[in-house]
Amino acid sequence: MAFTPSKSKKHNTQLQGTLNMNSMMDMMTIILLFLLKSYSTTGALATQSESLKLPESVRTIKPKKELNVSIARDVILVNEQPVMRTADVPPNEIIIPQLESKLREYARMQKDLEIEVGKEFTHEVIIQGDVSITYELLFRVMYTCGQSEFNKMRLLTVTRTSIE
Repeated sequence: MAFTPSKSKKHNTQLQGTLNMNSMMDMMTIILLFLLKSYSTTGALATQSESLKLPESVRTIKPKKELNVSIARDVILVNEQPVMRTADVPPNEIIIPQLESKLREYARMQKDLEIEVGKEFTHEVIIQGDVSITYELLFRVMYTCGQSEFNKMRLLTVTRTSIE
């Protein structure tokens, strides 16, 4: 048996709707997670400056995020931290001592991470060289990397837009 509504409810013709905030928050969270998941992390691994202009290449293989050694016109950097000036590179030695000690420090840190966390030490390094550096300096940096346990080297270049 149904009850008859009161007079106030009987004459109330306005419909009142409310938004369910829980559902909206769930929807926004799902959208945010989708955007974060689909966001490309293969962006610029190289930060070019006036003193570092990379050579061009037609290769299309995308680089991975690894230890980064940059040889600018005036400075050598490891992971964007200055190690030494290129003018201070010893002329009679093949190995660059300051660079070798910095690379050995990074190798030791990566070995410790491999033991503690299980992150594999890949022995990979990305070398960025300015177009104006000499072959001798590039060779010495590569030799120093090889002697410092970073024997898998990749040279970073800028993709040329058209083949001439």
